[in-house]
Amino acid sequence: MRLTTRIKRSKQMIRMVRPVELTTSDLIYPIFVREDGKKFEIASMKGQDYFSLEDAVTTCKKTIELGIPAVMVFGVLKEKDADGSTALQKNGFHPRVFRKLKKELGDKLVLISNLCLCDYTADEFCVYTKKGKVLNEKTAEMLGKIAVVHAEAGADVVAPAAMCDGQVRHIRSALDREGFEDVPVMTYVKTDSCLFQPFFEAMTLSKTPRSGVDSSTFRTDIINEKMFMQKVDLDVSEGADIVIVKPALTNLDLILRVRQEHPTIPIAAYQVSGEYAMIKLLGENGHLDEDVLLLESLKSIKRAGADMILTYSALEAAKLLKGKA
Repeated sequence: MRLTTRIKRSKQMIRMVRPVELTTSDLIYPIFVREDGKKFEIASMKGQDYFSLEDAVTTCKKTIELGIPAVMVFGVLKEKDADGSTALQKNGFHPRVFRKLKKELGDKLVLISNLCLCDYTADEFCVYTKKGKVLNEKTAEMLGKIAVVHAEAGADVVAPAAMCDGQVRHIRSALDREGFEDVPVMTYVKTDSCLFQPFFEAMTLSKTPRSGVDSSTFRTDIINEKMFMQKVDLDVSEGADIVIVKPALTNLDLILRVRQEHPTIPIAAYQVSGEYAMIKLLGENGHLDEDVLLLESLKSIKRAGADMILTYSALEAAKLLKGKA
């Protein structure tokens, strides 16, 4: 008789037979850098801080020490405008962040640029619209221009988050045309989710974040696997080097599906702000052990097929994995 308990006799034997393992090399840390230089806790994401540019350098050095290979940069501007034209200023805030981090850290850390119009536009939409219709080509062309600005400043990877059709094609063409053929495109494919809300509150300049934004017009339906895979297939066909599945928790099956359909494409999964907040709240209220829950959630994402995981808990997770917590 085959006994399943034979290979569970000890912790060491359990480790021996694991087909995958979670390590610090799998983690990517998203950071929020404020143009006004203020540092304080993010109200909607307790335990996470806004950083000044100098604070960001310090935090990135800690990230390197913990064995985390990459950060994703979110710049929080002092002002936004109607069409997001400030994004094209070569001495704008985002380029200054990349230049500073690259100067201080060199190639010790991969710098990922989050590319989305909502960082720059007053209405905080991810895409340009007209009478409720998504303007794919106009949005994609603008994202291509922003990608070049960020690559010139030192971004190692660009990650378009607008979910508009044609964004990867325009970005790839713009980067290649300007001599940045070696800069990868790490495309987001997102389901329409309430789990993004704490992030919107962290990034907004408005008292009513995302008011009037109908995200269902550019994200995929949470229950429609075919719609999701259609977007993945499109972005891969346009030259995406890496696919980000977002959110992670509610899309574990889609992570696996992308792995099955595109076995040669690296897959990232984003443990988003709502997931982060839920784990924090459960831990703070004593319902569950926060550290155990964090690692269990990250391991389930890894098991589903993710090669890398973006998580606001990257530093805490790395400490736990290294036994330093």
